[in-house]
Amino acid sequence: MTELDRHLARRFFKMIGDCKTRDLAGKEMTELTGIDDINPSAFICDFAFDPCGYSMNGIDGDRYSTIHVTPEDGYSYASFDCVGSVYDDDVDIVETLKKAVQVFKPTTVSISTTSNSREVWTKVARAMELLGLKCRTFAMDEFPTVGSVVFQTFTATTRRK
Repeated sequence: MTELDRHLARRFFKMIGDCKTRDLAGKEMTELTGIDDINPSAFICDFAFDPCGYSMNGIDGDRYSTIHVTPEDGYSYASFDCVGSVYDDDVDIVETLKKAVQVFKPTTVSISTTSNSREVWTKVARAMELLGLKCRTFAMDEFPTVGSVVFQTFTATTRRK
């Protein structure tokens, strides 16, 4: 995700004179931004960089996720990577992606999904459209015995500040 919402990206800066440890500041960023709501059951290990930036890893059973944030104006970036449960369905995957995108409200989002379901990419596209993002590129590689890998790029339909 690039060109993050400036207001939301400011939450990943430590305040001048803030003496909190990087672990405590990271925990506050996790709660303040809503990252802890992406998967509320996850055990999260989070870290704030000085003077800005953020990293986390989350584990929930057989689910794993990681987020990295570079919040500076002009080249803000956030990555969200996850491995879902083998028990997740398309709805779980799409809802998780929506929550992650809503935390950052980026202008551009690239999403890669691996699934046995051919419907995941259409559900992802519909969900992103509801968030004001339009699919601009699409590529799919199918692997007959294991499913498909789909790569989509979305951009905001209106310019965000």
